[in-house]
Amino acid sequence: MLFQGLLALVIMVVFVQPIITYVLDPKHLRKFPSPQYAGLSSIWRIIQNLKKRHYLAIDDVHRRLGTHVRIAPNHISISNPQAVQDIYGHGANFMKDAWYDGGAGEYRHMADTRIKAEHQAKRKKLAHLFAQKTIANLEPVVCGCTGVLVNQIDNHIASNKPINMRRYLNYYTIDLFAELLYGYSLECLERGDDIIDAETKNGKVYKVAFIKSLHEATIKNTVLGMEAPLLPLTKKLFSWHPYMKSGADYDNIVHHNTVKRMRATNNTEDIFSKLLQNSKGEDLNLPFGEVFAECNVMMNAGTDTTTAALTNSIYLIYKHPDVLQKLRKELDGATGEEEVPSYDKLANLPYLRACIEEALRVRPASSMGLPRVVPKGGRWIAGQFIDENVTVSVPTYTLLRNADAFDDAASYIPERWMEGDKDRMNRAHFPFSTGPRACIGRNIAYFEQVLVIGTLVRLFDFDFQSEDFQLETLERFNSNPGEMFLTARRRCV
Repeated sequence: MLFQGLLALVIMVVFVQPIITYVLDPKHLRKFPSPQYAGLSSIWRIIQNLKKRHYLAIDDVHRRLGTHVRIAPNHISISNPQAVQDIYGHGANFMKDAWYDGGAGEYRHMADTRIKAEHQAKRKKLAHLFAQKTIANLEPVVCGCTGVLVNQIDNHIASNKPINMRRYLNYYTIDLFAELLYGYSLECLERGDDIIDAETKNGKVYKVAFIKSLHEATIKNTVLGMEAPLLPLTKKLFSWHPYMKSGADYDNIVHHNTVKRMRATNNTEDIFSKLLQNSKGEDLNLPFGEVFAECNVMMNAGTDTTTAALTNSIYLIYKHPDVLQKLRKELDGATGEEEVPSYDKLANLPYLRACIEEALRVRPASSMGLPRVVPKGGRWIAGQFIDENVTVSVPTYTLLRNADAFDDAASYIPERWMEGDKDRMNRAHFPFSTGPRACIGRNIAYFEQVLVIGTLVRLFDFDFQSEDFQLETLERFNSNPGEMFLTARRRCV
């Protein structure tokens, strides 16, 4: 009887209730066009996500149907640049949608905290972790890890083997962020794989693949969050699914390293130490669950999105020989003979920064619109009124190719960031989001990209496996690049 009751509830929530709501239209959403059956069910979005092409489906419907599109029964996607400030800007006061509950644990971290006051308290407490001064002090770690990456590329050259740069950049970000966070590397780069220790709460240690665990966990969290009211049921219903195990594996990787670092007392320079004390040396007294939650999201964002950004930059620069030549001219004139230049020598190079910024625009590491809930009383958003308690979002990929903001928007043109109308472009350019919820780790992301891209472009020639190679994008939550095999050669500097 219990099963029949649960099945009836699922049918009611998934099929019957949306039809009733669609017909009655209490929030006046039927005026917004929608693709196929998206106005009746979240299944349309879920299918697009499972195909790993959600961002392209959303982009397509905006091009066909306009700036305000209904992509789920209670979700309006808005591709007008004005919507960025209307929804995400300071003072907008739009709460995060229940979608963020899909991956939330007992303790919320800064990224999935939905209550504004709680987020502000967390951000204030943890802001010193990613201040520019803190990051600058970590430069020896970044340079050291970049040196290991250079050695691995040299090893592939010596053995006459192509290197899967997407994988090795991911090994780089795993090692680097583990060392920045915990004070030690996981040595993925040196081994050439991502098989590392995980540990259950009862102390069982086992080996697991970091990248697979994280990627499958994000698919599970993203899909289940799209039907947030059903989470208490769907988490149990799909508990058998391999993606659930992957989610547990990823949590156990973070648990193992967090427990291991908790026991250490000899490292006061890593980010973890700043989870224990603030910049004044005062104890923060965070419970273990909260420390674990923050480490969990940092190992996710600090590895996955940065890998995408680095891979995309290398791909686009080497796909455009004129850009490569111009960038090398700038790098050769600014750096000395050291393998890995100091950050100071690279930080103010305008064309290097333009190449990185343009890669973030053309191939953003995160393409999905971040969902927010319209506050009480409703709001005018980019020229149209939307009722309260409706979910709204701005599709990142679509906005970053907005023809009104960017000339020849689909093309990779770094010069636009040196010669173009930055005020016009910046209204639609938000690869790290914007406002009070903007990515707190963007400083370290730029820091890594400047050092890695500057070093690799200066030292190596890379050839794709074929002239017509196109780098695939697989959108789970983040837009992950596919495999990218390159044949490397040392460049005469």
